[in-house]
Amino acid sequence: MTKRFLLAIMLLVFSICTFAQQNVVTGTVKAEDGSPLPGATVQIKGTTTGTVTDIDGKYTLSVAGIER
Repeated sequence: MTKRFLLAIMLLVFSICTFAQQNVVTGTVKAEDGSPLPGATVQIKGTTTGTVTDIDGKYTLSVAGIER
């Protein structure tokens, strides 16, 4: 019984740590004249993590586990 309780607590702690490290970056890519840029690629430098902007130039990028 005690081993199962400790295992359950450990799994809970690890899952909380995993969710706590998840970050999301959002933004809008605009041209020099201020108009939105649809289809622009946004990528985290030095990684293969990236996304493409929508028709309004907006993007959302999950940066979970990436070190700064």
